[in-house]
Amino acid sequence: MGDIAAQTAEADLFGRVEARGIEAIPAAERHGAPRDLAFLWAGAFVNYASLFTASLLTTYYGLGVWDGLVATALGTAAAALILGLLSNTGPRSGLPQIVFTRGIFGFRGSYLGAGLTLFLATGWFAVDCVIAAQAGAQLFGGGNRWLTFGLVLVIAAISVGVAVFGHQTIKVLEAYGAVAFAVLSAALFLSLAPQFNWAQGAVVTGSNYAGAFVLGFMTCFALVASWYPFASDYSRYLPAASSTRSVTLWPVVGIAVPMILLGLFGLLLPTIDAKLAADQGVLAVISAHAPTWVAIPFFLFIVVGEIWANYLDVYTAGLVTLAMGIKLQRWQTALGCGLLGTGLATYAVLVSDFHIAYEDFLILTYLWAPAWAAVVLLSFFVFEHKARPALALGAWLAGTASSLLFVNYANLFGNLVAKPTFFNDPLIAGLHGADFSGLVSVGVAAAVYWSGRQWGRA
Repeated sequence: MGDIAAQTAEADLFGRVEARGIEAIPAAERHGAPRDLAFLWAGAFVNYASLFTASLLTTYYGLGVWDGLVATALGTAAAALILGLLSNTGPRSGLPQIVFTRGIFGFRGSYLGAGLTLFLATGWFAVDCVIAAQAGAQLFGGGNRWLTFGLVLVIAAISVGVAVFGHQTIKVLEAYGAVAFAVLSAALFLSLAPQFNWAQGAVVTGSNYAGAFVLGFMTCFALVASWYPFASDYSRYLPAASSTRSVTLWPVVGIAVPMILLGLFGLLLPTIDAKLAADQGVLAVISAHAPTWVAIPFFLFIVVGEIWANYLDVYTAGLVTLAMGIKLQRWQTALGCGLLGTGLATYAVLVSDFHIAYEDFLILTYLWAPAWAAVVLLSFFVFEHKARPALALGAWLAGTASSLLFVNYANLFGNLVAKPTFFNDPLIAGLHGADFSGLVSVGVAAAVYWSGRQWGRA
């Protein structure tokens, strides 16, 4: 038995192309412990994307440092708890997240989630490539677009090249990369600490303040929610008997700790030079105000950290493409999805305003992912083994459709020269810019699915 386990475990080794695709992981190949998820997810969030997301709250939303940190912490923790719960489907089934949902939404119904997840994976690949390329460009003295574009191509090639190896390679590199980046972040933070305005408060007041706080909460919520369809892709190698509590809580720790610490850093950076942060981003603030001895290694590790984050993007994109019935090996689909992500990154660099494009991407995430997660969790924890695909799909679509009423479209299309009007402008104005679409999608989807299941019992 030991020899069989040793041979089958070779399907998932560091530096080797992973043998498994979208099929369930056999019991003999299960390994690791739930605490491993903390390091893996920390690797996904110990990077510049977490810092940058939090910086939006003080740079553009008008929140202060400490209330911004509260919004960051609450939004992150709420979303991470849902991701931790979703992770339990991995040990129980051994399946990737989207493949697992075939038993909930039906085989064809799962294709919709697969397509949207492919959008998420390739979109995050593009975001990570742009962030890494912008950091690399700072090393050469600025943000020249063509230099950034050239770096996008190099970073994308490296990301795809490593991502084809698979689960164990990803897990090892994420863990060690997170530690290295955390050390450099701490050194940079200490070097800049005397320049921070620790007491900076909000510049918005009254009802506008409440709207900005909700928008900040939902921005950080959406950052984590964009990983929901990826959850069991990285927990399916755990033994089936893994503790539900541990599988739920370790991802929360791995996500929340780096988001709160890097979030505080991101909230403080604009207080050094608010105009430079608003015009060129917080990378420019670091370049202008940090000592060279720590700024250069930090920029280098932003590049490396975003490449590590891209491992997860390309890996899941490959699995999802297989789940959509495209008959290629997983590494081949990973390559194709990487090329598509490179095209999106090129658009973000050469055509669009990146910080607005990034906000738009996060908003598009929680138009559907929270409602999808609500139905999956109710099916798994409450109505297990009693599939109702039509109802599940209907509840998900109802939640997503309802959320469209509460989207702040003016923020979504803020980069247009001619500012259009939208059907829900009076509602959003009454909410002082707050975007409740993600919360509404969860509530409506859960209510429709729950009531439908209860009615079916009657």
